Amino acid sequence: MDNGKIIIPAHYALSDNNPAVVYYDNSRKEELWNIIGADKDGNGDFITYKIVSAQNNSLALTQNGSGVKLAKYKGSSLQKWKLPSDGLEGFAGYAKETNGRQKTGTTGGLLGKVVYVNNLGELKANIEDSTPRTIVVSSNIGASAKTVLTVGANKTIVGSFEKHKLNNVYFKTKVNSGNVIFKNLVIAHDQSIRENNDIPVYITDSRNYWIDHVTFQGHSYSANGHDLDKLLYVGAKADYVTLSHSKFTDHRYGLILGWPEDGKQYHSIYNGYPRMTISHNRFENLYVRAPGLMRYGYFHVKNNYINNFHLGFTITTMAKIYSEANYFGTGSEKGGILDDYGDGWFKDVGSYPAIKGQKSPETNWIPSSDYSYRTMKAANAKDFAERYAGAQRTALYYANYSQFKND
Repeated sequence: MDNGKIIIPAHYALSDNNPAVVYYDNSRKEELWNIIGADKDGNGDFITYKIVSAQNNSLALTQNGSGVKLAKYKGSSLQKWKLPSDGLEGFAGYAKETNGRQKTGTTGGLLGKVVYVNNLGELKANIEDSTPRTIVVSSNIGASAKTVLTVGANKTIVGSFEKHKLNNVYFKTKVNSGNVIFKNLVIAHDQSIRENNDIPVYITDSRNYWIDHVTFQGHSYSANGHDLDKLLYVGAKADYVTLSHSKFTDHRYGLILGWPEDGKQYHSIYNGYPRMTISHNRFENLYVRAPGLMRYGYFHVKNNYINNFHLGFTITTMAKIYSEANYFGTGSEKGGILDDYGDGWFKDVGSYPAIKGQKSPETNWIPSSDYSYRTMKAANAKDFAERYAGAQRTALYYANYSQFKND
């Protein structure tokens, strides 16, 4: 990616055991490759791929010591590749299923076409089907009233660096959505849109969602007012979700996570949903529910910065929460970090200040049993979020790739 060169078969020879080399693009047919699914995970999604010559599908890129060669495809593990999403970690990545098998990571529209959208009609036309597609928002897009778009599967919705604001545009998932990435967007709405289900991103079904470097922009509010709208909902049977490097600002209510009703008739249906990683986000001037009201699911909440708040965690209804090295700023002195109803499970490691007032028993679930990850100290997480959380106009920084990772 850095040197402008591409992978080609040595001397352009499409033959068994011929080395693959990095060379200049000469627009030859031997330079073309097809990426084809190989193995599937337990949910039926491709987890590995083979990369074969577009001119001869029997010849695949094959690991060969420290290099790569072209060889007859025989299904060897040395001929199977995973598709990365740079910076992705947590449940939306290559996490483990309940049965211990690894599931595929979220790739969004990676294997599809790239389209540029400049208005609401173009966005709607490209977002609702299941065809893999990367949708680049290249102009600010607004609607005069709340406008709900249904998000189909296999989509990356990414904002350009200059113009990436969506106003009164609401996203809602459906059955068989899944494998969706929201990235580098500013999502805002008018102050008049403030009812209970007025939630700009509403995720209810399927698996593998990654929300990254998104700014959820709220509005002025009164702590004693009547605003009921939230900024994000992830619940029902949505699963394997990562919320990272994002920013939530200026709202009476923040996040609501897990099925939103507590009745015992729902316990056996929704217990365990969603499995969600919340990492390296900034929550600024949210009155309550930052980092969220959590029910039913497994929530790994690490390295977030929560400032100017009244209540932080709200724990209830079988939520399993592992909190790790979060930094709570203004609002901590009010004793509002933990709003614990006593009917979930909670554990904190290394947050600042120390979290008090726990009523729920300590969880014995640890996220490292589901995926590998790294943490930084709480003070470093604050510094990182202040600098890099939310939509950006320059290159996106990721905590697991940054100078902050070796603290």
